[in-house]
Amino acid sequence: MNQPRLGWKKMQLSDREIQNTLDLLKKKEKMGEGKEAILLSEKEIKGIQEVVKQIDSVPEVRKDKVQKIKKAIESSSYDVTGDDIAKKLVGRMISDKLH
Repeated sequence: MNQPRLGWKKMQLSDREIQNTLDLLKKKEKMGEGKEAILLSEKEIKGIQEVVKQIDSVPEVRKDKVQKIKKAIESSSYDVTGDDIAKKLVGRMISDKLH
């Protein structure tokens, strides 16, 4: 079939990666006297806050993506091979282990 495949965004974060990042940020916020500290510029802090805000605004289930896939399945145009699925699963597992 010559129809375009449903694509992935350039960057995907797993739930574990997001949680690890948030845990790290919380840990750094709780740092007390006598512990290592990181100095961040106001620009860096605002950048981090913006990323956290964007992550918080993303729903756990992306309804738009679910609808797109559902329509593709119903019209028999959803074409994903077992290799594609296996590669994605293994890639996510490796990524989660590294983070």
